Amino acid sequence: MKKMTLNSAKKNNETSISNIFLDNYMKDANGEFVKVYLYLLRCMGDSSQSLSLCDIADKLNHTEKDVIRALKYWNSHDVLSVTFDKETGEPSSITVLPLENTGSGSFDRAKEKVSADSASDNGGHGVSHSGSFSRSELTEFKEREDIKQLLYIVEKYIGKQLSSTDVRTLLYIRESLGLSCELIEYLVEYCVSNNHTSLRYMEKVAIAWSEQGISTVEDAKNASCVYGSRTFSVMKAFGISDRNLTPAELDFISRWYDEYGFDKEMIVEACKRTVLSMGKPNFSYTDGILRKWKSAGVHSAAELKVLDAGFRAKITVPVVSKPAASEHTNKFNNFSQRTYNFDEIEKNLINNDK
Repeated sequence: MKKMTLNSAKKNNETSISNIFLDNYMKDANGEFVKVYLYLLRCMGDSSQSLSLCDIADKLNHTEKDVIRALKYWNSHDVLSVTFDKETGEPSSITVLPLENTGSGSFDRAKEKVSADSASDNGGHGVSHSGSFSRSELTEFKEREDIKQLLYIVEKYIGKQLSSTDVRTLLYIRESLGLSCELIEYLVEYCVSNNHTSLRYMEKVAIAWSEQGISTVEDAKNASCVYGSRTFSVMKAFGISDRNLTPAELDFISRWYDEYGFDKEMIVEACKRTVLSMGKPNFSYTDGILRKWKSAGVHSAAELKVLDAGFRAKITVPVVSKPAASEHTNKFNNFSQRTYNFDEIEKNLINNDK
């Protein structure tokens, strides 16, 4: 993995966070983006100023795509200056920029500025972000009859008047992602029913639907059922009921179904074994279990039963018969059968397999 250069004028053992960032930038950013920025600040204090995309992803339990998305977001808001390799598209240099308290007006304008590089944040679609639409485009959009009806419906669903940023987001979803007004209405209904009234959240769902080729309400309903069943079964097996899953955790679930080819029964079993071994949910550990099963060609409960039986047979020590009363005993034949903690052994093997 290619290393990137991280530039800073300061090196120390403490991490300093600008109040300007906390007051003006953090509140509007995705939490995963904030984690990437804070980790980069932390890296500034290390003697080594070189790290890879993989390093950041592993440290934060993100995918590399998550990290690139965060870097492009901060690059577009003048918090970072990121140089991307033209051939690979990966970041080659990152500079943490000084933040100046230039007032809310300047900050609002900064939020509207979006780099052309951030197009890949949205699956490579032509317009990279809702903020790239001009005022005249926004006015023209709002004057269309179909859009007037859409805006009215959206306001009723979320229970407040739409801001100009919200309208730009809807313009992006309609014109750039190509979702029909009918599908956008269902999108809003779907998100609000799941307690998400943020247009930023709806934009993310719209991007995901566009990438999946969803173009009708029926397609969206079918996808929602699959998505709900996948995530709910994992959340239930892990006992997660007080939060939503992070993008990195959702990526794990997609990998288990789509890349590894496991069904719900096998994934739930791996989750249960994770909790038994670790005492808590751990997506990375579950991924290790499923990778091991995939490598062994195990994809069903019956095949898993055979694998478990073979595993136990392989490490079981033969029972030594108790000597007859007439025989003399000594320290060599006076031997009792050892006991093994199979769950602990399996846990160690999985950790060594990573």
